[in-house]
Amino acid sequence: MNKIEVLIISNKFDFTTDYVVLALRELKIPYVRINRDEFFNYSIKVFLEKEELHVDINGKVFVLSNETLKSIYYRAPTFIRSLDIPADPEEQLYKFQWASFIRNLIIFENAFWINNPVVTYRAENKLYQLKIAKQIGFKIPYTVVSNDGRLPAIKKETKYAIKTLDPGLLKTDDKEAFIYTNIVTGGELIKNNLRSAPVVIQEYLFPKLDIRVTVVGRKVFAVKILRQGKNIDGDWRRIKKEELEYIPIKLPDDISQLCINLVKKLGLIFGAIDLAFANEEYYFLEINPTGEWAWLVNSVNFPIHKEIAYLLAQGKDVR
Repeated sequence: MNKIEVLIISNKFDFTTDYVVLALRELKIPYVRINRDEFFNYSIKVFLEKEELHVDINGKVFVLSNETLKSIYYRAPTFIRSLDIPADPEEQLYKFQWASFIRNLIIFENAFWINNPVVTYRAENKLYQLKIAKQIGFKIPYTVVSNDGRLPAIKKETKYAIKTLDPGLLKTDDKEAFIYTNIVTGGELIKNNLRSAPVVIQEYLFPKLDIRVTVVGRKVFAVKILRQGKNIDGDWRRIKKEELEYIPIKLPDDISQLCINLVKKLGLIFGAIDLAFANEEYYFLEINPTGEWAWLVNSVNFPIHKEIAYLLAQGKDVR
């Protein structure tokens, strides 16, 4: 049986995880990767008395215990909702039980998590993010959550950024879809019926410079995002990646420190933060505890995977 120092929980098509795996191999760290979409191929046993997890993959048994397991890399959002629920009640049951199994791995409390699913669940809540960001010193846009656009502060000719509270994964014509930020006028808000569900209504920042900040422990990787050399109106994630430019930047020291402080305050080790620079100020927009970053390795050679692998190998934030 193989004693493992690092457990990776991901899925087989997650190329971001592949980068971390390669970095762990370079460090010669014994790891095992279990993919959520392949659980049915494994034989898994949890022995609570010994606090051990045994994973049999094609006849090869890997043993993880609170004594030997240093770290867990958890590459999955906990709060996102998929509408792709199996029609078969048995399949639904299996899906829910495996999801619960992953959450129950918090019994490995001695392990260093990137990121712990309990704190990830809390940090994925947008209002909570904004509250903590404001508490530690970030500027945030004026924000209201409501299912009624007829608010005293709403002005008909003024533009507002409209966001969902929960980034649900939708299905349209057998394709996955997200709802990104939309820009509307106050008049449209007042006229349209929002009673069906609450939305996030925010101050519209324009002109603005979009900034993605990736924090790993105490390391900060920041890029500004442009389209054809110009700032972007609205949500840059709606634009094809090949049309975007990612340019490394050095943030002011106080803003970098705020990013590190926010990740720490939320109980995270990793966080993908979206900032906007507008009116000569840096505004916090949101943080994703399981945000994508592989495109930054490819486009600007940020060694994010090596930083994550290094911390997993150490079993603590040592930077």
